[in-house]
Amino acid sequence: MIQFEHKKRIVEACYPADKDEAMLLWHDIKPIKFGNFTQWLEVAGENELASYQIPQDADQLLIARVECYTTTFDAAAPGFGQFSPPPNSNAYWAFTDASLTTPDRLTPQVPIHILVDSDELFFAKSDHRITLISDLPAPPDGNARFIRTLIYGYLVGGLVAGKIGDSESTYFGVIS
Repeated sequence: MIQFEHKKRIVEACYPADKDEAMLLWHDIKPIKFGNFTQWLEVAGENELASYQIPQDADQLLIARVECYTTTFDAAAPGFGQFSPPPNSNAYWAFTDASLTTPDRLTPQVPIHILVDSDELFFAKSDHRITLISDLPAPPDGNARFIRTLIYGYLVGGLVAGKIGDSESTYFGVIS
């Protein structure tokens, strides 16, 4: 249901002139879902929360929603099997075609809650590997924990990208 509602809102954001244009826009949007399930390790540092290779034949990837939670499967650990918010850390989106050590940042590094568990429209160019990276702190105790990240997105063609993505920038700048 979440995919249908997002797709409908994307078409409405394009302000179609009539029903025929709305149908063209509707068929220019292909829903995708990707994510990662990673162990929250004892070592603090940058971690890949989710990654996706954007196909060449898509004009843009539009990220609509990011969900992230932490859980443990250790029966003796506090919070066993319950979903908790992600760790208090920072995160950013980056193109990681070349390497994870020198990514091309798409967003500034911001508190993780700004990028996850929220709805937004974020565009990324095709034919790149996009990655959500977080600088996770060490876990508060020795219990094994896992972080699950799920991204709801859309591969959109030129019709949609031209209507709502033409003023979007996939790169950020720093004023010095």
